[in-house]
Amino acid sequence: MTPTDTLRTAEILREAGVPERQAAATARAIDLAVAESRGDLATRADLAEMETRLTRTLYRALLIQTGVIAGIVIALLRLLP
Repeated sequence: MTPTDTLRTAEILREAGVPERQAAATARAIDLAVAESRGDLATRADLAEMETRLTRTLYRALLIQTGVIAGIVIALLRLLP
């Protein structure tokens, strides 16, 4: 992910009348806050990986369910005369 443009942010703050040191510190603080907030976001790759794992889990569960149903049907058919 792209970082914020701290130089441009500080420049905007200076143009608005904020003292230079305060503008620079504020720009760094904004950059840090944005970077930290982005750390918890899921990427497309994360979502694709999760989808793959969920799909595998679903197929596995359906396979087990099908096996159980087939076993029950076979057991019931053996009970018939």
